[in-house]
Amino acid sequence: MSGKPVAYATMITNFDSTEQRREWERIVDDKGVQFSWEQLWFRDSAVHQCERLLNEETTFATHFAGTIRTAYLYCPRIMLTDAQLFDGVFFLALGPRAVNEILGKSYKDGPAIIVSGRKNTLEECLVNFTVRRIADIKKSATKDLPCAGEDSQYALRPLEYSALGGKNMRESQSLGMSDDFYASFTNRLNRASKRGRDESKAQVIAEALACTWYGSEQSQHKLAFLAQRWQEWIDAEREGLILYENQNDEVAKQRSQGTFGELFQRYSKKYGDVLCRSAHLESTERSDDVPSGNTAQRRECCARALDDLMTLPKRSDAFLRIDSADLPEADNGSGASGGCSKQMLRDWYQFVYQQSLAGLLGANLVSVDAKENSFAQLAGNHSGSAALMLSGNITRILGEMPFVRFVTFCYDSRSTIRAWRECSPKDSPRKQRIVTRNMAYSVEQAGQEKSLSDDRRSMLWGAVVAMVLAFISAMTDNVWLNGNAPIWLIVAAAWVISIVPDLIDMVSWLREVRSSSKTVVYLQ
Repeated sequence: MSGKPVAYATMITNFDSTEQRREWERIVDDKGVQFSWEQLWFRDSAVHQCERLLNEETTFATHFAGTIRTAYLYCPRIMLTDAQLFDGVFFLALGPRAVNEILGKSYKDGPAIIVSGRKNTLEECLVNFTVRRIADIKKSATKDLPCAGEDSQYALRPLEYSALGGKNMRESQSLGMSDDFYASFTNRLNRASKRGRDESKAQVIAEALACTWYGSEQSQHKLAFLAQRWQEWIDAEREGLILYENQNDEVAKQRSQGTFGELFQRYSKKYGDVLCRSAHLESTERSDDVPSGNTAQRRECCARALDDLMTLPKRSDAFLRIDSADLPEADNGSGASGGCSKQMLRDWYQFVYQQSLAGLLGANLVSVDAKENSFAQLAGNHSGSAALMLSGNITRILGEMPFVRFVTFCYDSRSTIRAWRECSPKDSPRKQRIVTRNMAYSVEQAGQEKSLSDDRRSMLWGAVVAMVLAFISAMTDNVWLNGNAPIWLIVAAAWVISIVPDLIDMVSWLREVRSSSKTVVYLQ
Protein backbone atom coordinates (compact mmCIF):
# COMPACT_ATOMS: atom_id res chain seq x y z
CA MET A 1 0.00 0.00 0.00
CA SER A 2 1.40 3.37 -0.99
CA GLY A 3 1.86 6.29 1.31
CA LYS A 4 0.39 8.94 -0.97
CA PRO A 5 -1.53 11.65 0.89
CA VAL A 6 -5.31 11.70 0.76
CA ALA A 7 -7.57 14.75 0.74
CA TYR A 8 -7.84 16.60 4.05
CA ALA A 9 -11.63 16.75 3.84
CA THR A 10 -14.51 16.85 1.38
CA MET A 11 -17.37 19.30 1.07
CA ILE A 12 -20.57 17.91 -0.42
CA THR A 13 -22.66 20.08 -2.73
CA ASN A 14 -25.79 18.22 -1.59
CA PHE A 15 -25.31 19.52 1.97
CA ASP A 16 -25.83 23.18 1.18
CA SER A 17 -28.80 24.11 3.39
CA THR A 18 -30.97 25.06 0.40
CA GLU A 19 -30.11 21.75 -1.30
CA GLN A 20 -30.98 19.81 1.85
CA ARG A 21 -34.37 21.50 1.95
CA ARG A 22 -34.96 20.80 -1.77
CA GLU A 23 -34.16 17.10 -1.37
CA TRP A 24 -36.32 16.84 1.75
CA GLU A 25 -39.29 18.36 -0.10
CA ARG A 26 -38.67 16.07 -3.10
CA ILE A 27 -38.91 13.01 -0.85
CA VAL A 28 -42.10 14.39 0.74
CA ASP A 29 -43.65 14.82 -2.73
CA ASP A 30 -42.43 11.47 -4.11
CA LYS A 31 -43.66 9.50 -1.10
CA GLY A 32 -46.86 11.47 -0.52
CA VAL A 33 -45.89 12.11 3.10
CA GLN A 34 -48.29 14.09 5.29
CA PHE A 35 -45.91 16.79 6.40
CA SER A 36 -45.80 20.26 7.94
CA TRP A 37 -42.66 22.31 8.51
CA GLU A 38 -44.29 23.95 11.53
CA GLN A 39 -44.96 20.56 13.13
CA LEU A 40 -41.52 19.10 12.38
CA TRP A 41 -39.78 20.90 15.25
CA PHE A 42 -42.68 20.87 17.74
CA ARG A 43 -42.03 18.84 20.85
CA ASP A 44 -43.59 18.29 24.25
CA SER A 45 -43.98 15.28 26.53
CA ALA A 46 -46.60 13.72 24.22
CA VAL A 47 -45.51 14.65 20.68
CA HIS A 48 -42.24 13.64 19.01
CA GLN A 49 -43.15 14.52 15.44
CA CYS A 50 -39.70 14.47 13.81
CA GLU A 51 -38.60 11.09 15.20
CA ARG A 52 -41.97 9.59 14.27
CA LEU A 53 -41.67 10.86 10.70
CA LEU A 54 -38.15 9.43 10.29
CA ASN A 55 -39.24 6.03 11.61
CA GLU A 56 -42.38 5.86 9.48
CA GLU A 57 -40.69 7.02 6.26
CA THR A 58 -37.15 5.63 6.19
CA THR A 59 -36.39 7.16 2.78
CA PHE A 60 -35.18 10.33 4.51
CA ALA A 61 -32.48 8.40 6.37
CA THR A 62 -31.51 6.10 3.48
CA HIS A 63 -31.19 9.05 1.09
CA PHE A 64 -28.94 10.89 3.54
CA ALA A 65 -26.96 7.71 4.24
CA GLY A 66 -26.28 7.13 0.56
CA THR A 67 -25.08 10.70 0.09
CA ILE A 68 -22.73 10.93 3.06
CA ARG A 69 -21.38 7.37 2.68
CA THR A 70 -20.53 7.94 -0.99
CA ALA A 71 -18.46 11.00 -0.09
CA TYR A 72 -16.99 9.20 2.93
CA LEU A 73 -15.56 6.50 0.66
CA TYR A 74 -13.39 9.15 -1.00
CA CYS A 75 -12.39 10.92 2.22
CA PRO A 76 -13.06 9.94 5.87
CA ARG A 77 -13.60 13.58 6.89
CA ILE A 78 -16.72 15.51 5.85
CA MET A 79 -16.47 19.31 6.06
CA LEU A 80 -19.56 21.39 6.87
CA THR A 81 -19.99 25.10 7.43
CA ASP A 82 -21.85 26.17 10.55
CA ALA A 83 -24.77 27.27 8.34
CA GLN A 84 -25.01 23.84 6.69
CA LEU A 85 -25.21 22.28 10.14
CA PHE A 86 -27.47 24.69 12.02
CA ASP A 87 -29.80 25.25 9.04
CA GLY A 88 -29.50 21.80 7.43
CA VAL A 89 -32.74 19.87 7.80
CA PHE A 90 -31.18 16.40 7.44
CA PHE A 91 -28.46 17.01 10.03
CA LEU A 92 -30.94 18.54 12.46
CA ALA A 93 -33.61 15.89 11.95
CA LEU A 94 -31.20 12.98 12.42
CA GLY A 95 -28.85 14.40 15.06
CA PRO A 96 -25.15 13.66 15.68
CA ARG A 97 -25.45 10.15 17.06
CA ALA A 98 -27.58 8.89 14.16
CA VAL A 99 -25.18 10.48 11.65
CA ASN A 100 -22.20 8.76 13.30
CA GLU A 101 -24.10 5.46 13.33
CA ILE A 102 -24.83 5.81 9.61
CA LEU A 103 -21.07 6.08 9.04
CA GLY A 104 -20.45 3.12 11.36
CA LYS A 105 -18.18 5.08 13.69
CA SER A 106 -16.72 3.08 16.59
CA TYR A 107 -14.09 3.36 19.32
CA LYS A 108 -11.25 2.92 16.81
CA ASP A 109 -12.39 5.72 14.48
CA GLY A 110 -11.80 9.43 14.82
CA PRO A 111 -14.50 12.03 14.17
CA ALA A 112 -15.83 12.10 10.61
CA ILE A 113 -17.61 15.47 10.73
CA ILE A 114 -15.66 18.75 10.78
CA VAL A 115 -17.65 21.96 11.21
CA SER A 116 -15.96 25.13 10.03
CA GLY A 117 -16.86 28.54 11.43
CA ARG A 118 -15.39 31.94 12.25
CA LYS A 119 -15.92 32.06 16.01
CA ASN A 120 -14.06 30.52 18.93
CA THR A 121 -16.65 27.81 19.67
CA LEU A 122 -19.48 26.06 17.87
CA GLU A 123 -21.99 27.57 20.30
CA GLU A 124 -20.75 31.05 19.42
CA CYS A 125 -21.27 30.14 15.76
CA LEU A 126 -24.94 29.39 16.48
CA VAL A 127 -25.36 32.76 18.15
CA ASN A 128 -23.59 34.50 15.28
CA PHE A 129 -25.78 32.68 12.75
CA THR A 130 -29.10 33.63 14.38
CA VAL A 131 -28.53 36.81 16.43
CA ARG A 132 -27.33 40.38 15.85
CA ARG A 133 -27.10 43.60 17.82
CA ILE A 134 -30.01 45.92 17.07
CA ALA A 135 -27.57 48.58 15.87
CA ASP A 136 -26.11 46.16 13.29
CA ILE A 137 -29.55 45.21 11.98
CA LYS A 138 -30.54 48.87 11.62
CA LYS A 139 -27.31 49.58 9.77
CA SER A 140 -27.88 46.87 7.18
CA ALA A 141 -31.67 47.29 6.91
CA THR A 142 -33.09 48.15 3.50
CA LYS A 143 -35.25 50.89 5.01
CA ASP A 144 -35.45 52.94 8.20
CA LEU A 145 -37.46 50.96 10.75
CA PRO A 146 -38.29 51.96 14.35
CA CYS A 147 -37.31 49.61 17.17
CA ALA A 148 -38.31 49.63 20.84
CA GLY A 149 -35.03 48.06 21.90
CA GLU A 150 -31.70 49.71 22.59
CA ASP A 151 -28.93 49.56 20.00
CA SER A 152 -26.73 47.45 22.29
CA GLN A 153 -29.41 44.80 22.86
CA TYR A 154 -29.80 41.58 20.90
CA ALA A 155 -32.39 40.87 18.21
CA LEU A 156 -32.97 37.97 15.85
CA ARG A 157 -31.05 38.20 12.61
CA PRO A 158 -33.15 38.73 9.45
CA LEU A 159 -32.71 35.41 7.68
CA GLU A 160 -34.47 32.77 5.60
CA TYR A 161 -34.32 29.44 7.42
CA SER A 162 -34.09 26.46 5.07
CA ALA A 163 -34.56 24.02 7.97
CA LEU A 164 -37.94 25.66 8.58
CA GLY A 165 -39.09 25.36 4.98
CA GLY A 166 -37.80 28.76 3.91
CA LYS A 167 -39.57 30.66 6.69
CA ASN A 168 -38.26 34.21 6.71
CA MET A 169 -37.32 36.36 9.68
CA ARG A 170 -38.08 39.74 8.11
CA GLU A 171 -36.45 42.99 9.15
CA SER A 172 -39.81 44.32 10.32
CA GLN A 173 -40.25 41.28 12.58
CA SER A 174 -36.70 41.43 13.86
CA LEU A 175 -37.03 45.09 14.87
CA GLY A 176 -40.76 45.11 15.64
CA MET A 177 -40.90 43.41 19.04
CA SER A 178 -41.55 45.07 22.41
CA ASP A 179 -38.88 46.56 24.66
CA ASP A 180 -39.58 43.79 27.19
CA PHE A 181 -38.79 41.17 24.54
CA TYR A 182 -35.37 42.67 23.73
CA ALA A 183 -34.49 43.16 27.41
CA SER A 184 -35.49 39.60 28.30
CA PHE A 185 -33.83 38.08 25.21
CA THR A 186 -30.56 39.91 25.85
CA ASN A 187 -30.51 39.04 29.54
CA ARG A 188 -31.33 35.35 28.97
CA LEU A 189 -28.79 35.01 26.17
CA ASN A 190 -26.02 36.56 28.28
CA ARG A 191 -26.78 34.29 31.23
CA ALA A 192 -27.46 31.07 29.29
CA SER A 193 -24.98 28.18 29.44
CA LYS A 194 -23.20 29.66 32.44
CA ARG A 195 -22.49 27.48 35.45
CA GLY A 196 -25.64 26.80 37.43
CA ARG A 197 -28.00 27.82 34.60
CA ASP A 198 -30.40 25.21 33.22
CA GLU A 199 -31.28 26.78 29.88
CA SER A 200 -28.93 26.85 26.89
CA LYS A 201 -28.34 29.53 24.29
CA ALA A 202 -29.96 27.19 21.74
CA GLN A 203 -33.12 27.06 23.85
CA VAL A 204 -33.21 30.85 24.31
CA ILE A 205 -32.82 31.48 20.57
CA ALA A 206 -35.42 28.88 19.55
CA GLU A 207 -37.97 30.28 22.00
CA ALA A 208 -37.30 33.81 20.73
CA LEU A 209 -37.90 32.64 17.15
CA ALA A 210 -41.14 30.91 18.16
CA CYS A 211 -42.31 33.94 20.12
CA THR A 212 -41.68 36.24 17.14
CA TRP A 213 -43.43 34.02 14.61
CA TYR A 214 -46.17 32.31 16.62
CA GLY A 215 -46.70 34.38 19.77
CA SER A 216 -45.51 33.99 23.35
CA GLU A 217 -48.11 31.37 24.27
CA GLN A 218 -46.54 28.87 21.82
CA SER A 219 -42.90 29.79 22.32
CA GLN A 220 -42.01 26.96 24.72
CA HIS A 221 -42.86 23.93 22.55
CA LYS A 222 -43.16 25.16 18.95
CA LEU A 223 -39.42 24.90 18.14
CA ALA A 224 -38.34 22.86 21.17
CA PHE A 225 -36.96 19.99 19.09
CA LEU A 226 -34.94 22.42 16.95
CA ALA A 227 -33.33 23.75 20.14
CA GLN A 228 -32.66 20.19 21.30
CA ARG A 229 -30.91 19.26 18.05
CA TRP A 230 -28.84 22.46 18.04
CA GLN A 231 -27.68 21.65 21.56
CA GLU A 232 -26.96 18.01 20.72
CA TRP A 233 -24.56 19.07 17.95
CA ILE A 234 -22.88 21.58 20.26
CA ASP A 235 -22.51 18.90 22.94
CA ALA A 236 -21.21 16.41 20.36
CA GLU A 237 -18.36 18.80 19.57
CA ARG A 238 -17.61 19.24 23.26
CA GLU A 239 -17.48 15.45 23.66
CA GLY A 240 -15.20 15.01 20.64
CA LEU A 241 -17.76 13.16 18.50
CA ILE A 242 -17.32 15.84 15.84
CA LEU A 243 -14.62 18.47 15.33
CA TYR A 244 -14.87 22.24 15.15
CA GLU A 245 -12.38 24.27 13.14
CA ASN A 246 -12.00 28.05 13.42
CA GLN A 247 -11.29 29.52 9.99
CA ASN A 248 -9.20 32.23 11.63
CA ASP A 249 -6.68 29.75 13.09
CA GLU A 250 -3.26 29.77 11.43
CA VAL A 251 -3.39 26.06 10.57
CA ALA A 252 -6.71 26.52 8.79
CA LYS A 253 -5.41 29.58 6.95
CA GLN A 254 -2.37 27.66 5.71
CA ARG A 255 -4.63 24.98 4.26
CA SER A 256 -6.76 27.55 2.42
CA GLN A 257 -6.15 27.95 -1.31
CA GLY A 258 -6.82 31.71 -1.20
CA THR A 259 -9.43 34.25 -0.19
CA PHE A 260 -13.03 33.61 -1.15
CA GLY A 261 -12.99 36.55 -3.56
CA GLU A 262 -9.87 35.27 -5.33
CA LEU A 263 -11.24 31.75 -5.59
CA PHE A 264 -14.63 32.94 -6.80
CA GLN A 265 -12.98 34.99 -9.54
CA ARG A 266 -10.86 32.01 -10.61
CA TYR A 267 -13.66 29.44 -10.67
CA SER A 268 -16.28 31.75 -12.19
CA LYS A 269 -13.92 32.35 -15.12
CA LYS A 270 -13.02 28.66 -15.46
CA TYR A 271 -16.56 27.31 -15.27
CA GLY A 272 -18.03 30.31 -17.04
CA ASP A 273 -16.10 29.19 -20.10
CA VAL A 274 -17.51 25.68 -19.67
CA LEU A 275 -21.08 27.02 -19.53
CA CYS A 276 -20.49 29.26 -22.55
CA ARG A 277 -19.29 26.34 -24.65
CA SER A 278 -22.07 23.99 -23.57
CA ALA A 279 -24.84 26.56 -24.08
CA HIS A 280 -23.20 28.08 -27.21
CA LEU A 281 -22.96 31.52 -25.63
CA GLU A 282 -19.44 32.34 -26.86
CA SER A 283 -20.57 33.20 -30.40
CA THR A 284 -23.34 35.54 -29.36
CA GLU A 285 -23.01 39.21 -30.22
CA ARG A 286 -24.04 41.23 -27.19
CA SER A 287 -25.88 44.53 -27.16
CA ASP A 288 -27.42 46.69 -24.49
CA ASP A 289 -31.04 46.29 -25.55
CA VAL A 290 -32.21 42.88 -26.71
CA PRO A 291 -35.89 41.99 -27.13
CA SER A 292 -36.96 38.50 -26.11
CA GLY A 293 -38.47 35.96 -28.41
CA ASN A 294 -36.00 33.63 -30.12
CA THR A 295 -33.07 31.38 -29.29
CA ALA A 296 -30.31 33.87 -30.17
CA GLN A 297 -31.88 36.56 -28.01
CA ARG A 298 -32.27 34.15 -25.09
CA ARG A 299 -28.63 33.21 -25.35
CA GLU A 300 -27.56 36.84 -25.46
CA CYS A 301 -29.64 37.63 -22.36
CA CYS A 302 -28.12 34.60 -20.64
CA ALA A 303 -24.59 35.68 -21.60
CA ARG A 304 -25.11 39.16 -20.15
CA ALA A 305 -26.49 37.69 -16.93
CA LEU A 306 -23.51 35.34 -16.73
CA ASP A 307 -21.09 38.26 -17.08
CA ASP A 308 -22.83 40.02 -14.19
CA LEU A 309 -22.86 36.91 -11.99
CA MET A 310 -19.10 36.52 -12.36
CA THR A 311 -18.73 39.80 -10.43
CA LEU A 312 -21.16 38.91 -7.61
CA PRO A 313 -19.57 36.70 -4.92
CA LYS A 314 -22.46 37.49 -2.54
CA ARG A 315 -25.07 34.79 -3.16
CA SER A 316 -28.17 36.82 -2.30
CA ASP A 317 -27.16 39.52 -4.82
CA ALA A 318 -26.50 36.88 -7.46
CA PHE A 319 -29.91 35.27 -7.04
CA LEU A 320 -31.61 38.65 -7.32
CA ARG A 321 -29.78 39.19 -10.62
CA ILE A 322 -30.89 35.77 -11.86
CA ASP A 323 -34.50 36.45 -10.88
CA SER A 324 -34.45 39.70 -12.88
CA ALA A 325 -33.13 38.04 -16.06
CA ASP A 326 -35.52 37.85 -19.03
CA LEU A 327 -35.28 34.07 -19.20
CA PRO A 328 -37.68 31.17 -18.63
CA GLU A 329 -37.55 29.57 -15.21
CA ALA A 330 -36.51 26.20 -16.66
CA ASP A 331 -35.71 24.71 -20.04
CA ASN A 332 -38.73 22.67 -21.19
CA GLY A 333 -36.71 20.81 -23.80
CA SER A 334 -38.50 22.40 -26.75
CA GLY A 335 -35.42 24.34 -27.79
CA ALA A 336 -37.23 27.68 -27.66
CA SER A 337 -34.96 28.95 -24.90
CA GLY A 338 -31.79 27.63 -26.50
CA GLY A 339 -31.11 25.69 -23.32
CA CYS A 340 -30.82 28.95 -21.35
CA SER A 341 -32.88 29.33 -18.19
CA LYS A 342 -32.78 30.83 -14.72
CA GLN A 343 -32.39 27.36 -13.25
CA MET A 344 -29.31 26.74 -15.38
CA LEU A 345 -27.74 29.96 -14.08
CA ARG A 346 -28.60 29.09 -10.46
CA ASP A 347 -27.11 25.64 -10.97
CA TRP A 348 -23.91 27.16 -12.36
CA TYR A 349 -23.67 29.78 -9.62
CA GLN A 350 -24.28 27.30 -6.81
CA PHE A 351 -21.49 25.11 -8.14
CA VAL A 352 -19.00 27.99 -8.47
CA TYR A 353 -19.94 29.30 -5.01
CA GLN A 354 -19.46 25.91 -3.35
CA GLN A 355 -16.23 25.19 -5.22
CA SER A 356 -14.88 28.54 -3.98
CA LEU A 357 -16.00 27.77 -0.43
CA ALA A 358 -14.35 24.35 -0.54
CA GLY A 359 -11.11 25.94 -1.72
CA LEU A 360 -11.29 28.51 1.08
CA LEU A 361 -11.57 25.70 3.65
CA GLY A 362 -8.90 23.51 2.02
CA ALA A 363 -11.35 20.75 1.08
CA ASN A 364 -12.18 18.84 -2.09
CA LEU A 365 -15.68 19.31 -3.49
CA VAL A 366 -17.87 16.26 -4.10
CA SER A 367 -21.23 16.25 -5.88
CA VAL A 368 -23.12 13.07 -5.05
CA ASP A 369 -25.64 11.59 -7.52
CA ALA A 370 -25.47 14.64 -9.81
CA LYS A 371 -28.20 14.48 -12.45
CA GLU A 372 -27.36 14.05 -16.12
CA ASN A 373 -28.25 17.63 -17.10
CA SER A 374 -26.76 19.29 -14.00
CA PHE A 375 -23.82 21.65 -14.18
CA ALA A 376 -22.01 19.55 -11.56
CA GLN A 377 -21.87 16.62 -13.99
CA LEU A 378 -21.08 18.93 -16.91
CA ALA A 379 -18.12 20.35 -14.98
CA GLY A 380 -16.91 16.83 -14.25
CA ASN A 381 -17.08 15.88 -17.93
CA HIS A 382 -14.95 18.93 -18.82
CA SER A 383 -12.39 18.45 -16.02
CA GLY A 384 -10.44 15.55 -17.53
CA SER A 385 -8.07 13.98 -15.01
CA ALA A 386 -9.09 16.57 -12.39
CA ALA A 387 -12.35 14.73 -11.69
CA LEU A 388 -13.39 11.20 -10.72
CA MET A 389 -16.84 10.05 -11.81
CA LEU A 390 -18.67 7.18 -10.13
CA SER A 391 -22.04 5.73 -11.10
CA GLY A 392 -24.91 7.29 -9.17
CA ASN A 393 -26.40 3.82 -8.65
CA ILE A 394 -23.65 3.22 -6.09
CA THR A 395 -25.25 5.85 -3.83
CA ARG A 396 -28.51 3.90 -3.74
CA ILE A 397 -26.69 0.68 -2.81
CA LEU A 398 -24.75 2.39 -0.02
CA GLY A 399 -27.86 4.07 1.35
CA GLU A 400 -29.71 0.77 1.66
CA MET A 401 -26.89 -0.96 3.56
CA PRO A 402 -27.41 -1.51 7.30
CA PHE A 403 -24.65 0.30 9.16
CA VAL A 404 -23.09 -3.03 10.23
CA ARG A 405 -22.83 -4.08 6.58
CA PHE A 406 -21.29 -0.73 5.66
CA VAL A 407 -18.65 -1.12 8.37
CA THR A 408 -17.83 -4.63 7.18
CA PHE A 409 -17.62 -3.44 3.58
CA CYS A 410 -15.24 -0.60 4.50
CA TYR A 411 -12.95 -3.06 6.28
CA ASP A 412 -13.10 -5.79 3.64
CA SER A 413 -12.45 -3.27 0.84
CA ARG A 414 -9.95 -1.09 2.66
CA SER A 415 -7.25 -1.48 -0.02
CA THR A 416 -9.67 -0.54 -2.80
CA ILE A 417 -10.94 2.44 -0.81
CA ARG A 418 -7.40 3.55 -0.03
CA ALA A 419 -6.45 3.40 -3.72
CA TRP A 420 -9.47 5.53 -4.64
CA ARG A 421 -8.69 8.07 -1.94
CA GLU A 422 -5.13 8.40 -3.23
CA CYS A 423 -6.18 9.31 -6.78
CA SER A 424 -4.89 12.71 -7.87
CA PRO A 425 -4.92 14.82 -11.06
CA LYS A 426 -1.34 13.61 -11.65
CA ASP A 427 -2.52 10.04 -12.16
CA SER A 428 -3.21 8.90 -15.71
CA PRO A 429 -6.85 8.78 -16.86
CA ARG A 430 -6.45 5.02 -17.33
CA LYS A 431 -5.39 4.52 -13.70
CA GLN A 432 -8.24 6.74 -12.49
CA ARG A 433 -10.76 4.72 -14.50
CA ILE A 434 -9.42 1.41 -13.17
CA VAL A 435 -9.45 2.55 -9.53
CA THR A 436 -12.93 4.06 -9.87
CA ARG A 437 -14.24 0.91 -11.57
CA ASN A 438 -12.75 -1.20 -8.77
CA MET A 439 -14.53 0.98 -6.24
CA ALA A 440 -17.87 0.62 -8.03
CA TYR A 441 -17.41 -3.15 -8.35
CA SER A 442 -16.63 -3.53 -4.63
CA VAL A 443 -19.77 -1.61 -3.64
CA GLU A 444 -21.96 -3.55 -6.05
CA GLN A 445 -20.65 -6.89 -4.79
CA ALA A 446 -21.16 -5.85 -1.16
CA GLY A 447 -24.76 -4.93 -1.93
CA GLN A 448 -25.68 -8.17 -3.69
CA GLU A 449 -28.35 -10.25 -2.01
CA LYS A 450 -28.42 -14.04 -1.96
CA SER A 451 -31.48 -16.25 -2.30
CA LEU A 452 -32.29 -19.80 -3.35
CA SER A 453 -34.20 -18.62 -6.42
CA ASP A 454 -31.26 -16.49 -7.57
CA ASP A 455 -28.82 -19.37 -7.01
CA ARG A 456 -31.13 -21.74 -8.91
CA ARG A 457 -31.35 -19.29 -11.80
CA SER A 458 -27.57 -18.88 -11.84
CA MET A 459 -27.06 -22.65 -11.83
CA LEU A 460 -29.48 -23.16 -14.73
CA TRP A 461 -27.90 -20.32 -16.67
CA GLY A 462 -24.44 -21.76 -15.96
CA ALA A 463 -25.55 -25.20 -17.12
CA VAL A 464 -26.89 -23.79 -20.40
CA VAL A 465 -23.69 -21.81 -20.99
CA ALA A 466 -21.55 -24.86 -20.16
CA MET A 467 -23.56 -27.00 -22.59
CA VAL A 468 -23.18 -24.46 -25.39
CA LEU A 469 -19.47 -24.06 -24.71
CA ALA A 470 -18.98 -27.83 -24.62
CA PHE A 471 -20.68 -28.12 -28.00
CA ILE A 472 -18.53 -25.33 -29.43
CA SER A 473 -15.41 -26.95 -27.97
CA ALA A 474 -16.28 -30.30 -29.52
CA MET A 475 -17.00 -28.70 -32.89
CA THR A 476 -13.72 -26.82 -32.68
CA ASP A 477 -11.69 -29.95 -31.95
CA ASN A 478 -13.36 -32.34 -34.37
CA VAL A 479 -14.76 -30.27 -37.23
CA TRP A 480 -13.43 -26.72 -37.59
CA LEU A 481 -9.81 -27.34 -36.65
CA ASN A 482 -9.89 -31.07 -37.56
CA GLY A 483 -6.72 -31.79 -35.65
CA ASN A 484 -4.51 -29.97 -38.13
CA ALA A 485 -4.50 -26.50 -36.55
CA PRO A 486 -1.37 -25.10 -34.93
CA ILE A 487 -1.05 -25.39 -31.16
CA TRP A 488 -1.35 -21.63 -30.57
CA LEU A 489 -4.73 -21.51 -32.34
CA ILE A 490 -6.05 -24.42 -30.28
CA VAL A 491 -4.87 -22.72 -27.06
CA ALA A 492 -6.43 -19.42 -28.13
CA ALA A 493 -9.76 -21.09 -28.90
CA ALA A 494 -9.75 -22.87 -25.54
CA TRP A 495 -8.94 -19.62 -23.75
CA VAL A 496 -11.75 -17.71 -25.47
CA ILE A 497 -14.22 -20.45 -24.62
CA SER A 498 -13.09 -20.52 -20.97
CA ILE A 499 -13.52 -16.79 -20.35
CA VAL A 500 -16.97 -16.45 -21.95
CA PRO A 501 -18.79 -16.97 -18.58
CA ASP A 502 -16.66 -14.25 -16.98
CA LEU A 503 -17.35 -11.90 -19.88
CA ILE A 504 -21.07 -12.51 -19.49
CA ASP A 505 -20.82 -11.71 -15.76
CA MET A 506 -18.85 -8.54 -16.52
CA VAL A 507 -21.41 -7.31 -19.06
CA SER A 508 -24.19 -8.03 -16.58
CA TRP A 509 -22.37 -6.07 -13.86
CA LEU A 510 -21.76 -3.09 -16.14
CA ARG A 511 -25.45 -3.02 -17.03
CA GLU A 512 -26.52 -3.12 -13.37
CA VAL A 513 -24.29 -0.25 -12.18
CA ARG A 514 -24.87 1.98 -15.21
CA SER A 515 -26.67 5.20 -14.27
CA SER A 516 -27.30 8.57 -15.90
CA SER A 517 -26.55 10.29 -12.59
CA LYS A 518 -22.94 10.46 -11.40
CA THR A 519 -20.99 11.18 -8.25
CA VAL A 520 -18.22 13.60 -9.17
CA VAL A 521 -15.09 14.20 -7.08
CA TYR A 522 -13.30 17.40 -8.12
CA LEU A 523 -9.60 16.86 -7.45
CA GLN A 524 -7.25 19.61 -6.29
